[in-house]
Amino acid sequence: MNTSNSTPPGPWYKQPWLWFILAPIIAVVIYGTFFLYLSIVTHDGIVKDDMYKVARGHFVDKSQSQAAKELGVEGSLALDNETGDLMLHFKSAQADKPAYLNLSIVHPTHQQYDQIILLKQVPGTSAFTGSLKNSLKGKRYLILEDDSASWNLRAEIHPPYDQNSIELKPANL
Repeated sequence: MNTSNSTPPGPWYKQPWLWFILAPIIAVVIYGTFFLYLSIVTHDGIVKDDMYKVARGHFVDKSQSQAAKELGVEGSLALDNETGDLMLHFKSAQADKPAYLNLSIVHPTHQQYDQIILLKQVPGTSAFTGSLKNSLKGKRYLILEDDSASWNLRAEIHPPYDQNSIELKPANL
């Protein structure tokens, strides 16, 4: 007579070795699906700059900055982040000043935070005014251009933005 009591093995899904093998595979599928969804939904956009790829290097187009330097164009921007008021004091060696200027406020990494503001000339002065669409937080790049984009001035700004005067000059060549 056999006294050893042999119990039949449990169902397959109750075996610990099976879950030891399947748990990492299931985790990879879940995390992979989540990160795929996240990479599709959170598109960062393009960083704005006068840069394009040439073969394996990058070429930065400085012709607009050179044109601004030749025209003697400079500006001083007063920015009030709380009210959103912008006041640009514009200097140019040319006698005729444009009626409008475009100010691009560019976020370093996310295109959705960029602002393009049309600055209008105050009649009888060399000042231009405009308003921010949204208050600024974090580092920004400023690009000031005329309507034809034949020249531009650049500056990099950092918070706090409390009534600071920002000098816009042609980029270093």
